[in-house]
Amino acid sequence: MEASIFKVEGMTCQACVKTVSEKLTGIPDVALVNVDLGSSSAKIIANRKIEQSEIKAALAALPKYKVGDSSVDKKTQSFLKTYKPLIAVFSFILLVSLAYQAGLGAFDRHIFMNHIMGGFFIGLSFFKFLDLKAFAESFSSYDPLAQRWAPYGSVYPFIELALGLFFIAGQYLLAANAMTILVLSMTTYGVYFRLQSKSTIQCACLGTTFSLPLSNVTIAENVAMIAMAIFNLSAF
Repeated sequence: MEASIFKVEGMTCQACVKTVSEKLTGIPDVALVNVDLGSSSAKIIANRKIEQSEIKAALAALPKYKVGDSSVDKKTQSFLKTYKPLIAVFSFILLVSLAYQAGLGAFDRHIFMNHIMGGFFIGLSFFKFLDLKAFAESFSSYDPLAQRWAPYGSVYPFIELALGLFFIAGQYLLAANAMTILVLSMTTYGVYFRLQSKSTIQCACLGTTFSLPLSNVTIAENVAMIAMAIFNLSAF
């Protein structure tokens, strides 16, 4: 038996993992296929050496998936490289929120937090709407409610958008903060449970446009939002 590891780019959710696995399993003499979404790789165990050309041929009908070199770089990507899209989104939200504060003449922490939270929800919901179906499927891999009630994954971006608009407009803030705590607490629990099980799953916070690993960073951003919501409730 020979084991080979190939880079497979373009996978965004568990459905992609299943599709790629099925295609590669069909290659003659392949005994076992293990596709990992987090590292965008496929480990193949076969009765002979599997060539990269065979992997490309197996996935030829699916141009979304690109096969790289047969050797996968074992070095872990740096934090900044891995989370560059998320850092960029939050940087823009922070700059816009600070710009608004500059126009006030005096710093208002509640308005500042409302704008941060509003930008967070609106910005992240935008990426989810780009492929709502793929997001819902990816989200259901770790969110407890989405696992029990499938439509929740498709409804969730609309909830985020509504919360974002409420925070930016400064309306219905009591309900918005309470809903933020409820929704994000549930998702955070699901993320924590998945991390404890050592599962490698894509984080769907930016939809499926970017491939971000589910990690403690996901928990940290949710906890930060929950903390701001709790702080904002103190104003009522």
